Amino acid sequence: MQDTIKKISSAISGERTYRNVQEISNFHRIQASTGYRTAAKHVTSKLIEYGLNAQIKSYPADGKTWFLTSKMFKEWHCEDATLKLYGETGNLADFKTNNLSVIQRSYACNYRDHPLDIVLLDKGSDPREYEGLDLKGKLIFVHDDFQEYMDWAIKERGAIGFITDFMREQKDVRARYDLHDALNYISFWWKHTADEPQTFGFVLSPRAGDKLTKRCLAALKDHAEDPTKPQYLQATCHVDSRLYEGEIEVVETLLQGETDEEILIVSHLCHPRSSANDNASGVAASMEAVKVLKDLIDQKVLPGLKRSVRMIFIPEFTGTYAYVADLGENVKKIKAGINMDMVGGRQSHGYGPLNITGVPHANPSFIVNLAALVLDQIKKDAPSHTNDNEIPMFNSRLTGFEGGSDHFILSDPKVNVPTIMLGQWPDINYHSGGDTMEVIDPFILHKSAAICACYVYLLSNLSAGDLSQVLLKNRARFVEEVTLIINNSVEKGWQADLTLEKVAHYAEFYKACNQALLSYGVQGDTAGFEEKVAKENTLIEAFSKAMCNRYLEDYQPGFEPTKVAIDEKYAFIPVRKFAAVITHLDDFASDNEQKKEAYKQHFSVNRAKLYSGHTFDAVVCYYMDGKRTLYEIAKAAMMETRDGSVEYTYQFVKLLETLGLVEIKENSHD
Repeated sequence: MQDTIKKISSAISGERTYRNVQEISNFHRIQASTGYRTAAKHVTSKLIEYGLNAQIKSYPADGKTWFLTSKMFKEWHCEDATLKLYGETGNLADFKTNNLSVIQRSYACNYRDHPLDIVLLDKGSDPREYEGLDLKGKLIFVHDDFQEYMDWAIKERGAIGFITDFMREQKDVRARYDLHDALNYISFWWKHTADEPQTFGFVLSPRAGDKLTKRCLAALKDHAEDPTKPQYLQATCHVDSRLYEGEIEVVETLLQGETDEEILIVSHLCHPRSSANDNASGVAASMEAVKVLKDLIDQKVLPGLKRSVRMIFIPEFTGTYAYVADLGENVKKIKAGINMDMVGGRQSHGYGPLNITGVPHANPSFIVNLAALVLDQIKKDAPSHTNDNEIPMFNSRLTGFEGGSDHFILSDPKVNVPTIMLGQWPDINYHSGGDTMEVIDPFILHKSAAICACYVYLLSNLSAGDLSQVLLKNRARFVEEVTLIINNSVEKGWQADLTLEKVAHYAEFYKACNQALLSYGVQGDTAGFEEKVAKENTLIEAFSKAMCNRYLEDYQPGFEPTKVAIDEKYAFIPVRKFAAVITHLDDFASDNEQKKEAYKQHFSVNRAKLYSGHTFDAVVCYYMDGKRTLYEIAKAAMMETRDGSVEYTYQFVKLLETLGLVEIKENSHD
């Protein structure tokens, strides 16, 4: 395994990968757009140039077609758009100068010869702060998420468009003024329903927004002192755009193996120009990984693939739903995957470690341990002062399952393609105009492409000789996990019952990861391996028991377990009616006012209490196997995510029932 990793890593070119990032980042790659299509054609041509059999598959982007649980939105094309203060030269916003200066998917408008009042709404998004304020036919200027104004300011009070200088902040990573001259990536995500307003908007940088705010306030002050002076600044604007029934594209290539089983590489090609790290870097690193594997196999440096390696470049989420739906039963041939998402940021410039994000506990797999073994080798960069140590020159870490990208669809047990993600977080320039080539590091690109190539090659050709290393890594990660649980318990004052419950949950997960090796299929003599897995799992149980006993001796002497009475309302079994975890739950509420209200109530009241509702909700859905009770699902999700509650899970599942996505089955095993 170590020799294979060295051969692959030494053939990877960070500079070639960097050039591909540079080329891809020149395209304005909004999902379902002409710019995305041009980018798809470009990377397809590059793959063909590398000797690969790349092709483009197209799917409807028409505002009505569904793939699994994803409703496709319409294609959008923008030719030009400008915003300028009336009577002044120069543009406040200009799409041709900076594609981010328009809220993406804005509808067309033409107010070049019809100046519009600019009304500053600087007291937040609560409509009660603006009682009596006339917004009809005006542009509203907001500092926060524009979506909070859609219902009351646009639909009810008749404002016709937005100006926003909103910059999404990330706690301890970036504040508004860290990106003073950058534009936020902001988009409408239309549902294409009859009651949806056909509006538009423009985006300013924090610096430009501050200047406009001062001028708006000055105009209000002057008007208050002299009512003959205008109350508002005015602007002229236009957006030359179209929303129409079109298509989205998925780029596909295959490195053929000996069997019909496959390993998947997925990376999203979408996002606005330039979006270099997110996600031109993931696409370019994936291209490099497959190119190098093909070259090394053709040159007989490496043996050929047993399992094929399939690579797809998709519009994030929507493309994966469409592609998986298109595969149908053939998705069962894909044994595992890797999602390459944001993998080239310069770590000395506000970019966090390369993170390997694990699989959900409801779909256990050994693949994280294999990825960890690859990472261990790739990190061996520089010699230490001693002969047997090598020092990594980049930051990295392994994490548990988190949502946020296409791996969360694939890892759903209903889809059953266990998929890790390689990605960087935190990211100071995330979804902003600061994500340019200046932040890209060929060194990090090299590491990312090498991790990807080594991981998929080893999964393709996993041999009996590799199995013991995978088991050992699983054991080491389990001991580290339990140590962390106990440390957290001591530091945060957890009850002993909770601590023991967490340890038991993780012991079952790590044992299941070992068990998954038995059904994967490997090359070579596997005689006695089933017994080896059984012994390894016995060892995990022994470690678990010993560490729990030591914890109780040190921190909870005299502990007596607490008997928990389970509320009867949590004893039912929720049964999933949906084929894949859901990205936009509001799509299922758009046809009915009662459903809309239930959705809004849940998200504004219940979900706001969670640290990461997106991840917790997904994990809850994964655990719905038609056998677990609501209480069992909630407890498992809480153990895994360290978030949520039983009552929140109950409210979420009842919302899913209201939306027609879950059936309730009485528990016959009470």
